[in-house]
Amino acid sequence: MVRLNRREILAGCAALAATSLPAMAADEAHLQFLGLAKPALAIDTPELNIPDLAGKIHQVGDYKGKTVLVSFWATWCPPCRKEMPTLARLSRELGTDDYAVLAVNIGDKPEKIASFLDQIDHEGMPILMDQNSELPSKWFLRGLPVTYILSPSGEVAYGAIGERVWDSPAMVSGIRSIHEAS
Repeated sequence: MVRLNRREILAGCAALAATSLPAMAADEAHLQFLGLAKPALAIDTPELNIPDLAGKIHQVGDYKGKTVLVSFWATWCPPCRKEMPTLARLSRELGTDDYAVLAVNIGDKPEKIASFLDQIDHEGMPILMDQNSELPSKWFLRGLPVTYILSPSGEVAYGAIGERVWDSPAMVSGIRSIHEAS
């Protein structure tokens, strides 16, 4: 029996979808080009139930009606560190009426997170803390960074494994197309 990891599953889905590009909408091809793939396995509406740096608990249901990016990261992860400012700029670009960008730290202590955040642009983006590392198994995380895009109904619509430039014009356009299609 061959066992595939999540990266291999998502890559396979993108490759399979690429073989049928003529039948696909232009937006779907654009999203695949950006490295966003529909999850190969159905993920029930995921949970958060974790605090932000100020102690406020966040739930997926708090964002009903919005397209939500949930990006999982850690301070020790170089690709995570590199993409964090692009997520903050994306958050500001999209605004908060129809979108939310959440950065979920996995396993770091609040002091370490604060020290890291002092060094980067993170303005306008909630920083959530999963100090006990409970979410990786619930969100199928096998590495970092991983970002999921939730539809306005709270279901996982797309996923991305690895670093992205989230504030590029093409990515902003792609994320807006996800929201408009919902």
